[in-house]
Formats: sequence, structure tokens, C-alpha cells
Amino acid sequence: MKKLTKEHIQFIENYLENSDVYYADIRMEMTDHVASAIESKMELDTNDDFYIIFKNYMVENKANLLENNRKFLKDVDKSISKRLFKILIKPSTIVITILMCYVCFNLLRDIEKDQLISIISWLPVLSIVPVFILYGVTLKVFRLSRFSGVERLGFVYVFFYQLLNLFTIFLHKNLQSETINYLAMAITSALMITFTIALLELSYRIIKQYRTDYKFLAQ
Repeated sequence: MKKLTKEHIQFIENYLENSDVYYADIRMEMTDHVASAIESKMELDTNDDFYIIFKNYMVENKANLLENNRKFLKDVDKSISKRLFKILIKPSTIVITILMCYVCFNLLRDIEKDQLISIISWLPVLSIVPVFILYGVTLKVFRLSRFSGVERLGFVYVFFYQLLNLFTIFLHKNLQSETINYLAMAITSALMITFTIALLELSYRIIKQYRTDYKFLAQ
């Protein structure tokens, strides 16, 4: 079977990138798929050169390739959600949540109401900042290419931040009541901390995975 040159492979990859297949891992798989298909066609039709065969192939298959790109991203989102859920239900995570609940319960009772309101107002920011620091610093240090799993984490962070805001609203309402439910506040605070730790672990695992699986691209 005829083999494509490095220049041909690079041409295919550049074409896919310009067609909004931004993520390196997806683009690499698509490039392999397209290259194999074109090699098969070149074997059958020796009269046409690479560029003519490539053009004809993309006319027939480009729409399907881009649709597969969208499906792949949905699968990545599902995978990230499942991995986060598995981290949250680990026995060690549950133990940490219980311990944090105990610590928060004892700390919250010793803090004045006005101070609590001020602290709670900062909780969403304080919880999400460590995650963004790990994410940003790791990408900068490792100089990772645009990988689907790594960048899709950003959507998880946005969802998490909105969840933190809901927790904060609940805590504020609790503080406005005549009788403060410190146990409910402790549980809510412990969950916020647990989610932060889980996201840090998930981010580290995903970035490490791409560093290992696509080492030659993570330069």
C-alpha cells in the first residue's frame, strides 16, 4: 500500500485544524483516519495525486468528520463527569468530607455572625482559585497543546463556581434567620471544600494522563 509523506500528513492535520478541529488529540486521531482512507484510494487510483484524492475525499466526508468531532467532545464531557463522580464517592473522599464537617462545625460556632457573613461571601472565590491556579500553572509549566479533556475542564469549573454561589446563598439565608443551623452550615462548607479537593485531583489526573499519552505533543 502506498504511504503518505510527512508533508501530506502535515497538510491533512493543518486542514483539520483550520476546519475547527482545535484539540490535538482529536485531530491526531482524525488525521490517522483520513490518511489511511486516502492511502487506500491512492492504491486503487494511481492516476490522481494526493491533493486531488484528498479534495474529493473531504467533499464527501468533511461533514461526517466534523460531526464526529462534536460527538467526541460530548463523550469527553461525559467521561469527565463520571471520573469526578467516582472521586466524590471514594471512601477516602467521604472520610475527608466527614472530618471537614466536624472541623467546620466547631470553627463556625466560634466566629461572630458579622465575620461569618464576610467569610462566606469570599467562599466561592477562595474555593475556585486553587483549582484555576493548578490548571493555569500546570499548562504553563508543561506547555501542553490544546487537548480536549484538559480544556473541557473549564466547563466543569464554570459549573462548579455556579454551584458554589448557590451554596453561598443558602449560607447567607441561614445566617439571616433567628436561629442559626450550624450543622447545616458545616455540611455545606464541608461539601464545598470536598468539591474543591475533588476538582484538584481530577485536574491533576487528566493533565498527567495527557502528558503520558501524548508526550511528544506536550512540549
